[in-house]
Amino acid sequence: MLNPSFTRIGLSPIVEISERIRDLAPRWEAANGGKFAFLQRGELADNTPAYITRAIGEAIEAGLTRYPKSGGEPWFKDAVLARLAEAGISDVGREHVLCTYGGQEGLQLTFNLFAGGRVVAFAPTWSCVLENIAPYGNYTLDPVAFIERDGALEIDFAQVEAKLPGADLLYVNTPHNPTGKVFSREELSRLNDLCLKHGVRIVSDEAYEDFVFGGARHVSLLEFPGDHIFSVHTCSKSYAATGFRIGYTVCRDANLISKMTLGEYTQTAGVVPFIQKAFAVALTSVEEREAWLRPLMERFGRRRELIVERLAPVLGPGLYRPEGAFYFFLNLKGLVPEAPAGTPQGAFVLQRFLDAGVAVIPGTAFGGPEYAHHVRLSFSGIEEEQLGKALDRITKRVLG
Repeated sequence: MLNPSFTRIGLSPIVEISERIRDLAPRWEAANGGKFAFLQRGELADNTPAYITRAIGEAIEAGLTRYPKSGGEPWFKDAVLARLAEAGISDVGREHVLCTYGGQEGLQLTFNLFAGGRVVAFAPTWSCVLENIAPYGNYTLDPVAFIERDGALEIDFAQVEAKLPGADLLYVNTPHNPTGKVFSREELSRLNDLCLKHGVRIVSDEAYEDFVFGGARHVSLLEFPGDHIFSVHTCSKSYAATGFRIGYTVCRDANLISKMTLGEYTQTAGVVPFIQKAFAVALTSVEEREAWLRPLMERFGRRRELIVERLAPVLGPGLYRPEGAFYFFLNLKGLVPEAPAGTPQGAFVLQRFLDAGVAVIPGTAFGGPEYAHHVRLSFSGIEEEQLGKALDRITKRVLG
């Protein structure tokens, strides 16, 4: 009999749309002139930093091309521990760290460790959790929508507490995809206390930990005590390394990490050693990392401000300015027409953007019909000049 988990999973709409526009974009450019604007995917256009790619070559030359140690090489785990120590997290050891193929495998293994239950997650929710990770683990996803108030996103703690009893997991993503909300220390402390009260484990997705703006600060849930927290990280975003597929998961319950290690070994036999070596260098080369991230974040900050400058006059005071990550989650209700009868609103809104030569992700990819008038706009892979032209097309042809 076919495993029912495989009947529940689907292709992420982000991937589906990205593959669709591979053919669409050249045709649009030929017909309209100018460049098609790719604002749909959370991927940097920058190349992986040279100090990391050099380390890959050196690791291959050194012969790190054999089977890896299950769960991660000791020196990779030591690099993770050094990185955590920078944030003041020093009460974990090698036995608490698992090396994975990207953050996505870390999430999948954590969810599958407690398969078949209910997971509380903040909405809107990253599409891969909705389409892949939760259904693959046979979970029921129980959403808690953010409260939108005066350009801010607040947590509905009453609803969180109402849903936590009997839940297996609370999924927290900070900085948040798709909204860009950065959870404050006070918010995380309160969520942690509620999970301890109700015996719920926390899955903390920290993929965008290095992408924060202004006075915001990323706080890892590992900064709070307890062995109920799974902190999931990836090197994909911070180091423009989405194709290398390396990340790590940390939990103070060494027994659970050992079980996840067996699961990871069963799936992949472990992460390629020369990739582990290169990203051990990435994690521990503090000066090189800062020299890479500082100008990157300056460019991202300018793009963020450009979007606010162009869209705030149209969207008004309700425009949420992201504190982290590199997305805007825009509510366009009243700014775009309603879809004709028989056409889903999300598909209709997406087509207006595509007709204008701009790729975005419809809000329904991150939840239900309540997000049919939303789109996620990513500014991770486009330079300012081209972004400005894309915003002109959005204001004149999509919202006009």
